[in-house]
Amino acid sequence: MTIHCINLTANNPKVGIFWLIPTNKVVAGNITDDYTLLYLAQDITTAEHFEKYYSSAADHYTVWIAVQHSFSQLKHTPYEKYPRGRVTFVSDDYPHTGTFKLMADIKILCLPKCLAELKRLYNISLYISRLVGVA
Repeated sequence: MTIHCINLTANNPKVGIFWLIPTNKVVAGNITDDYTLLYLAQDITTAEHFEKYYSSAADHYTVWIAVQHSFSQLKHTPYEKYPRGRVTFVSDDYPHTGTFKLMADIKILCLPKCLAELKRLYNISLYISRLVGVA
């Protein structure tokens, strides 16, 4: 699995968005399992929040435009073509307690190696307690 990071800071847990793209569509880095994990991660301390919900302000549609500029082979590909997901955080009393949620296409949730890598990249391995599949 190849990892491409658009924005990553410090070692705090993170929220953000991601895609799982066949490696032949993105040529760079180390290739494993024929997929590239393309993601944007934002430190939880700078995440947007409304009441008890914390999330990145980034959305798949807008970020995909930047992705298309960086990877010309994706220029004519719609953002919804590849499996994608989001990491969010819900807390009544942040930073004391809360739940990270990894919401993703079911194709991503069926790949243990991908899940492990997402937990590592978002620094939520110790925190995540809920996976939400989207068909």
